[in-house]
Amino acid sequence: MFTTAPNLIILGILLLSACSQAGTAMPISVPIPQVTPAPEPLPTTVYKQPSSFAKIIDHVFGDKNRPPSPEQVMAHGQKAAESVHLEFYVEKNYTPVDLGWWQQQAEQIYDDVGERTDTYLDTKIIVAFLKPQTGNCTPRGITYHEQKPIILIFADQGTSHEQILATFAHELGHVFLHQKFEGPGDATLNEGMATWSAGNAWQAWKGASFDDSVRIYRNNGTYLPLVQNYNLSQAYTDTPGCLTRRDTLLTELASFMDFLIQTYGIEKMDKLFKVQPPELAGSQYVIYPPDYKGVYGFEFNQLETAWLISLYGK
Repeated sequence: MFTTAPNLIILGILLLSACSQAGTAMPISVPIPQVTPAPEPLPTTVYKQPSSFAKIIDHVFGDKNRPPSPEQVMAHGQKAAESVHLEFYVEKNYTPVDLGWWQQQAEQIYDDVGERTDTYLDTKIIVAFLKPQTGNCTPRGITYHEQKPIILIFADQGTSHEQILATFAHELGHVFLHQKFEGPGDATLNEGMATWSAGNAWQAWKGASFDDSVRIYRNNGTYLPLVQNYNLSQAYTDTPGCLTRRDTLLTELASFMDFLIQTYGIEKMDKLFKVQPPELAGSQYVIYPPDYKGVYGFEFNQLETAWLISLYGK
């Protein structure tokens, strides 16, 4: 779900941009336009400067669901096993899955995500399970980018194996994308591409391909227009149905990213990730969107329409 950078204030910006504005866009089912709409550039977003990083974390998670820091994971966990690419840590003997099964499956997911992103790492990744947090909009996983990547998965014995593997694949996607692309991207790019990177594991969890899932959303009236939900507030606002909306938006974004990759090539993604860095202007943060028009020749809303048309032409 979340990915953090060494500079913690960047995490604050990403979380704030994804969570602090409560969106009003609702699921709709409307005919797909057959012509390119007028361009609507994504807006530049301005936020008040938080007094501290802790205030952002409190806003998103609250005291009860504050995620552990990498230092806490390393201090309280013990390495229980190790494979070719991964180190498996256990905290307080908490292992909601069979460790032997987990080692084998996790390595297979690592290979799948690495092949899909065409990216390879020269360091091992630490993976640990934690008990699920409470609330309507809790994370299923968190990735830290420190000296050594750390992935936390929130699960218990009632969590399906399919969800665990999809979550791990998504978080691995964050690790590989952090290595692959030079720019930081934005929350939407990172979450969409991480879900795309999860590939088979995510689609097995949902029981349908990315594209077929979007067709289902449109047919049953649960499609969430991407241009109206670009800030992902519907995916991270702590209200009933949050996790369903999050899965819908992330699946839609994965299908959309696949369309961009298949149509224009993954090389252009590297240019798209080179987002203009946030600026501090007085007491405000100014957050710039990716330059879809500069990279693809069309604004985001136009590309969304072209993608939807392509789904029904296949």
